[in-house]
Amino acid sequence: MISEDRNLSRRGFLKTGMAITAAGSLANLATAQGAQDMDRDASASADRTVFNALRNVPTPLIMDALVRLGHDRTSLAMSRSVRPMFPVRGTIVGPAVTTKYEETGTPTTRDDIRSFVFRPVDEAEPGSIWVTASGTSEILSMFGDVIVLACRQKGLSGLVTDGGCRDIEGMEEVGLPVYAAGICLYGPGSVIRPVAANVPVVCGGIEIAPGDVVAADVNGVMAFPSAALPDVIRQIGELEEKETRSRRAIEEGQPLETAYEF
Repeated sequence: MISEDRNLSRRGFLKTGMAITAAGSLANLATAQGAQDMDRDASASADRTVFNALRNVPTPLIMDALVRLGHDRTSLAMSRSVRPMFPVRGTIVGPAVTTKYEETGTPTTRDDIRSFVFRPVDEAEPGSIWVTASGTSEILSMFGDVIVLACRQKGLSGLVTDGGCRDIEGMEEVGLPVYAAGICLYGPGSVIRPVAANVPVVCGGIEIAPGDVVAADVNGVMAFPSAALPDVIRQIGELEEKETRSRRAIEEGQPLETAYEF
């Protein structure tokens, strides 16, 4: 997009015949664009820092914070059928990148795969979590270890699907967390096809929009609007302090009745 904007600016200057003005303006544009790039990089770094604040915070604690803030927990927690495909430790947290499948009688084309499966991965920002909504109750393999490897190389934090996946040993060797509803030896075939990318989807029974915060660990998968993130972080700080006091009291021998803070 940046190079396109620059090219458009050059054409605009040439059309008006302002060649001399163009030379100075392009230099100013490059300077301004450089400043914008720095601002964008700083913003992306700040976003990653915010997400890092929730990494390794257990999802139940994140859920407790959201409930305190008035959110409906049933609309945030994904179906319990979506679980880690191999042992995981810690919590992954990141903005959602989405792919939407639908049941169809129309065969999937290469362009469908390129546009709605490959491109979302290739264009995803580091730290993102790729959410693939299968659009069917049938368990089919939505991806295997090769695509998981591509996601790791792009710097994604993990993958989530309410469908199935394959090549589990290969995935575990890649080491990127994968959450799915099951294992299947074969792919979607002509049962479902990808129809959109980076649009709102329903995955695992909950609605997820691009950019929503996805968090997943051994307890399960959840998602919530990114606007709530600062308040969630503040609430988690208070909840962690409360739990620390309760643990300390229990370790000191106090009974649950007095040690546990509601």
